[in-house]
Amino acid sequence: MSSQPTQKSKDLKISNKQVINPTILNEDKRKLSLLYIINRMERVSEKALTALIFEMKEKGMDLGYNFNNIGNNIFSHSLKEDITSLLYLGFIENDLKTKKLSLSNDGKEFLEKIPNRRRNEESNLILQLMI
Repeated sequence: MSSQPTQKSKDLKISNKQVINPTILNEDKRKLSLLYIINRMERVSEKALTALIFEMKEKGMDLGYNFNNIGNNIFSHSLKEDITSLLYLGFIENDLKTKKLSLSNDGKEFLEKIPNRRRNEESNLILQLMI
């Protein structure tokens, strides 16, 4: 009796991702709010940022992120994608030693180009919810 080997197939999965550039970012309220929060906190770990945005959602400021509880940890795939996009654009940077996110010089320049009125409204709203 000869046994036939079972064949394993390898499926290629293709997913579409939107190309991100600074002009698109100007219209993306979630990513802009994320930049304001990171700027206000100066240096923050990804875990602390996730917890903060989750608490902000609990207090009534929903930035549009969906959260999942995995064990005792809160996780958001969309937040992770936004952080990755901002890292890709060079607007935030990740310190390899401390693993904390901070605004890069490019990110600071980008925020400075946003009109004062809009910047102040966003910044004040986020500050109120962070307290």
